[in-house]
Amino acid sequence: MLLKKSTFIALVVGLPTFLFPAISHAQLAIEKIFIAKSKLANSIWKKHDPSSTQEIDHSAWDGFLAKYLKADDVGINRLAYKSVSSADKLALQSYLSALQAIDVTKLNKNEQYAFWINLYNASTVNVGIKNYPIKSILDIKSNPLDLKGPFNDKIAKVNGQALTLDIIESGIVRPIWNDPRLHYAFNCAAISCPNLSGKAYRGKTLNAQLNKAAVNFVNHPRGIQIQNGKLTASKIYFWYSEDFGGEKGVLNHIKQYANDNLKQKLAGKTKIDYYVYDWALNQQ
Repeated sequence: MLLKKSTFIALVVGLPTFLFPAISHAQLAIEKIFIAKSKLANSIWKKHDPSSTQEIDHSAWDGFLAKYLKADDVGINRLAYKSVSSADKLALQSYLSALQAIDVTKLNKNEQYAFWINLYNASTVNVGIKNYPIKSILDIKSNPLDLKGPFNDKIAKVNGQALTLDIIESGIVRPIWNDPRLHYAFNCAAISCPNLSGKAYRGKTLNAQLNKAAVNFVNHPRGIQIQNGKLTASKIYFWYSEDFGGEKGVLNHIKQYANDNLKQKLAGKTKIDYYVYDWALNQQ
């Protein structure tokens, strides 16, 4: 039976699964169809210079975040899209232009990793600002039937290659670094997404920053909740389950970053009961 268009769209954008247990597996299967597969987009992105000591200047991004990003009462970092001044909009675009002018193949791998995270996050914020007011980033559509928002739109050009947000994440970083912690660094401007970091990622501090982001998300209700004996997880762990090694791998990963309180609650858990996600814009 074909789904009505309105029902289909509602499923894709991610209604809370626990409200509809009878269709939860069908809903998740439909949503996963729209998740980009981890596949190298171009062999050029594997090139790097292990001897490079070049450090990219991300101070403009740091300054923008310090001015417009603030944590709310429950620890969700929210951006003041409405308040961004004309001068700061131009400064953000200048920062993005400066990033795109860099020959990324001349960087060492840690500096590259940080480069891609910052390009992705700053580009996502820039798209949100340009299209504000919106209730969700998925409201940004190239046509009326567009279900993926801006994630498949060309937003940057690096080393002569036109890039989308999906290519940056799934065509470059996922296949090259094979690091599940990247999912805590990339921010898609949604409430349920791991926090947009208040500081730019940098090659020298990358490992510590990724670990901190992992701990923060896993131990926040957006990441993992256990109530009445049932384990509810972010849909990120379903959409990208292969990056974590399947459901068993997800559980092992969660335990690795869980605090003592959560570890006690996770004891004996062998499955994830529900998955949830809220695509509302992370706005102040």
